[in-house]
Order: sequence, then structure tokens, then C-alpha cells
Amino acid sequence: MRCSFARGTVACLALWAAVGSGPVEPRAAAQARFDVDAYRWAQGRIIDTVYVHGNTRVKTFAVLREMESQPGHPLDAVAVDRDQRYLGDLSPFATVAIHVEPVGEDRCVLSVVVKERPTLLLKFIYPVLDYDINTERILYGLKWFDRNFRRRLENFSLEFLRDNRENDSASAQWSTAWIGWRHVGAGARLSYFNRGEPASETTIIKQTRAAANVSIPLTERRIAFSQIISGVAIADNHVGLSDADFEREELLSPSLGFRYDGRDGTVKPRRGGYFYVNVAGNRVLNGEGSTYYRVDNDIRYFRALDATTVLGVRSQAAIQIGEFPDYIRFGIGGPGTIRGYERSDFRSTQRWVQSLELRMMPWPKRLYKLPILGTTDFQFGVVAFIDTGIGWTHEAEFNLDNFHSGFGFGLRLFSPIQDVIRVDVGFTPQGDIRPYFTTGSNF
Repeated sequence: MRCSFARGTVACLALWAAVGSGPVEPRAAAQARFDVDAYRWAQGRIIDTVYVHGNTRVKTFAVLREMESQPGHPLDAVAVDRDQRYLGDLSPFATVAIHVEPVGEDRCVLSVVVKERPTLLLKFIYPVLDYDINTERILYGLKWFDRNFRRRLENFSLEFLRDNRENDSASAQWSTAWIGWRHVGAGARLSYFNRGEPASETTIIKQTRAAANVSIPLTERRIAFSQIISGVAIADNHVGLSDADFEREELLSPSLGFRYDGRDGTVKPRRGGYFYVNVAGNRVLNGEGSTYYRVDNDIRYFRALDATTVLGVRSQAAIQIGEFPDYIRFGIGGPGTIRGYERSDFRSTQRWVQSLELRMMPWPKRLYKLPILGTTDFQFGVVAFIDTGIGWTHEAEFNLDNFHSGFGFGLRLFSPIQDVIRVDVGFTPQGDIRPYFTTGSNF
């Protein structure tokens, strides 16, 4: 079992304790869908102008470029519904509503009304404290994650972590999905890791790594877009058993991939699919070994069963090809793979994991006016899940007997705190029960 106290715990408890005035504007907060029937008269009308109201900390053009509905195009109710849900999933906004007004006989105007979340919650430098009861490992440090960097909906994060076994890590990362009005993505990441405790088997003792990527659009649509993703990384690794017993390795890792995203939201999608495949080559510039490759694949599908229930399915695979080093192992088990097992209970050189989640949102989003912070939003959800997967190193190990499964249920708190806080309880066929507390979306 692992207990975590980070932005999702300390801040959450403080916020709920601070709530004293009760919910405000519950009806407006609950509006998550565009009212297609009410605006049926506008279907097919040419959009004359799109206005944005209520944004003070997010630039207007950063909102407009995320929308499928653009001036000069016919209004499509499905696209407007997608725009409202997609914008509502962006971190800076507590609520988003889109209204349509007629202009003449065949044109219309869209008004996008947003309510922004408190800046303090989105730019807060928060402590990280993670305790694993089974290994008695304590991880602590600081993290800063700005999800509206430069007021352009860019991401920028800094992280400094250390544990009670003298293992240190640090990272800095920036990314954007747009350059101007072009759906060209770019990102960069610097990271450092130093293992202070001796290892029982060959592993990375120290690593300094720099990576960058660029994504090129293949389509102009926002509602279902495709991209070619290219990247390159260079790493300086110390591989061995300890700081006094290692060999140096320099890796150059170019990559090329493809991504399709047809979801109507990133945090709470109700419909659509997602497909990602990436091939990375790893060439040894200095040290032992030869070039090897890694293929990653991620497939997701979402279908709304009714107004409050969504079925989500995911398949995720990581395959290595060539003479890859022995120290690279993928873990199976834990909140990101198969719930019900300890993190990385099973380790192998290849991995394939599948998940099915039934997600229910029986309670509408509520707005609360908090002292000092201002108005913010909270929404609860519940899930039931089934996970299964297999890890293998040799071809003969890929068989039904080596598949592992877990099932269970969980709670979700959607808020400005890491977008979503997840509490899951996983069960295994052998009768094991394990709880997990994590932040951020899984899929």
C-alpha cells in the first residue's frame, strides 16, 4: 500500500475545510452539454463572429484556436457541443458555456462564456510526500506545474524529489500544442536522476537526459485531428550496481510516431477515440551494446451510455526489438497498469495491458466560493474497472497462463487540484486487496 500527500491531499483537505458559504450557481455549473434542441434553428447558419467573455488570465486567441467552430463556417451543433466540452476540460476553466445569437436570416454569432479557476491553485508550488508501507520508502520534494504558462494554455513544470535512501531526481519540462494559429506542437524536457542506494542487479545508477519533440498536423480540424510526431533525445547513463561500480553509456534516441485524437475532451471524454504509435531508435554512441528499438502503442475508445455514464476502453503496449540491454524492464502492477497488485509486481522486457472502465458522474459540477482563493469548482465521479495484461521476455512466455487480471472500483474528484484526484481499490483473483491514491488522468 502506498500513501501519498501532495497537491491532491493537503490542498484538497484545506479547501474542503474552507468551504463555508455553500455552493453558488449550481445550475450554471452543471451545464456541461450544448443544448442542441434549443439552438436547432441555428444549424447550418454561417458563423459571423466568435466572442470570448470572462477570460482575464487566458489570452482570447488561445481559446479560439482550440475550437472547431470558426467564423465563416456553417454552425454544426455536434461541433459546438464538442467545443464546449473540450474547453471545459482545460485546466484554467471552472465552467464554459456557449450561446448562439442570430444575425440576419442566415448568420449567427457565438458567445463563449468562461469562468476561470483561481490562479493560486493552478500555479501553486506544492510539497510531494509519498510513503510506501511495503518498502518503507519515503519520497519527498517540491513540484510546480503551470498549466497556463505565458497565458497561452502551455504547460511548464519543475520537479525536485528525494527519498530516504538517497535517490535524487529533478526535471524541467515545457510543451505547447500550438505555434500561433498552427496546430504544430513542440516540447522540451531536461531530467536528472542519481541512485544513492546499491542495486542488487544491473541498473541505471545515474542519468542526465535532454529531449525535444515536434508534432506536425496532417489535418486542420480540431474535432478529429492527426499528427506526425518526431523527437530526439540524448542521455548520459551510468550503468552498474553502485556509484563506485558502473560503466558509462551515451545514447542517441531519435523517434517518429503518429497520433490521432477524436475525443471530445481530455479529462472527462464522453465519446471518440485516440490512437498513438511511436517508434524510437536507441543508438549507443559510447559504451557497450548496439542499436535497439522500442515501439509504443496506445489505443483508447469512449462511448456515452447515457447522460451520466461513459464506457472507456484502453489497450497499451510497449515492445522492444533488437539487442536491448538487460537493465531495461517494464513493470506491471499498480494504478497505471493492473490495479490489485503492487507497483511493478511483474517485470519483463515486453508489455501489453488492457483496461475497461465504467465511469459514472451522478452528481453535477458545483461551484464554491472559497475564502481568499475565490470561486472554484468540484465534481465527484465513481468508476468500476477491470484490468488485464501480460509481460514477457521470451516468446514462449506469451501465453494465457501468464496474463494477470485485477478489478475494483474507485472515486474521482475533478477540481483545479491536478485536474483529477483518483482513489481506487483493486482486487486480484487470489483475494489480494490494494488501495491506490494518485493524481492526474490515467486515460
